[in-house]
Amino acid sequence: MKKLIAVLLTLALTLCGGTLSAFAEEAPAADIAALAAEATALFDAGDYDAAFEKASALSDSGDAAIAALLGKAYYLGLGIRVNESRALHFLEAAAAEGYPSAAYLLADAAYYGRGRAMDRDEAARRYIKFVAVADEVDPASPDYGMSMCYLAACFAGGRGVEKNHELALDAALKAAEATNLTPFELMELAAFFDAPAPNHVSNAADATGEYAVETARKVDAQKAEELYKRAAAGLEKLAAAGNPAAMKLLGDLYLDGKGGLDQDYAKAMEQYLRAADEDYADAEAQIGYMYQNGLGVELDYTRAMEWNNRAAMQGSAQGQAQIGYLYQNGLGVTQNLDEAGRWYTRAKEGGSDWAAAMLEQTEATNPHASFEAHA
Repeated sequence: MKKLIAVLLTLALTLCGGTLSAFAEEAPAADIAALAAEATALFDAGDYDAAFEKASALSDSGDAAIAALLGKAYYLGLGIRVNESRALHFLEAAAAEGYPSAAYLLADAAYYGRGRAMDRDEAARRYIKFVAVADEVDPASPDYGMSMCYLAACFAGGRGVEKNHELALDAALKAAEATNLTPFELMELAAFFDAPAPNHVSNAADATGEYAVETARKVDAQKAEELYKRAAAGLEKLAAAGNPAAMKLLGDLYLDGKGGLDQDYAKAMEQYLRAADEDYADAEAQIGYMYQNGLGVELDYTRAMEWNNRAAMQGSAQGQAQIGYLYQNGLGVTQNLDEAGRWYTRAKEGGSDWAAAMLEQTEATNPHASFEAHA
């Protein structure tokens, strides 16, 4: 209903010779700042639809706070479907004005090739810029918790800085106290404090790379569960609204029985399949993982390979790593350590530390006198 009203209002203004963006351009700076503050407050409260509706009316205002909000909304699919090209447009504008979240998400886009070609050198430069900006964020600023969450990821994964367990933990603890984090940031923090599940290939090879940071992990099961619970409610709303990333993460909670949800492989698969219908690679890799391990479905390496391939062809490091695992162990395919090595190499280049460790294992155990280059 809100979106319908917004459309009708836009049409009415257009017929009258004006538009919402024209209003934004002509409005006094004080009015724009006030409206930007309202949009930001709605966003921080988790009302992403209303926040995006209000912010999009100011998209041409040149306001940096609005650019930061719209960039993040488009990048993560909060209040609007993911649109990476639009996201990068707004994030660039916000980063130029010193917004930490925009600087981090631009680095993330370069690192994983989201909305643009993957460029690890540029990603490194952008992570360095983010760290420099994040260090200056006022603890009283609403952006502080979010900045600390991203800073923890940088110190944990060695993004733009040397890996530092103590600084990662310090930033994560500060971020955990924030009340305005998105469900995605809450899930990332929860994983930081969560003990890795035994033999849980999906976590170790997750394409985000965050789950693979074992050396910087501070296990605190109670804090992890609290964060998962905070994330769960938001994920359910976003998944119901059609956000495939939220569907996938909600499936993860059902898979492991976390966030106040009972372990339920059928519900996990339901969420993964919904996200896969949107061609969401991370969910396709999870479906491959379910078939690969017989979780809620009959063990089926052929179907696992099919789903892993779907994910891998979209650049999913998890899907690539799982294909490597099938070849390494001869599961549904003829064992081929060279082929395993090639897939692990692709996954490693995609950010999977688990694949990097498995690559070393294939190189150590390959019986061939000359191990093929994994180009």
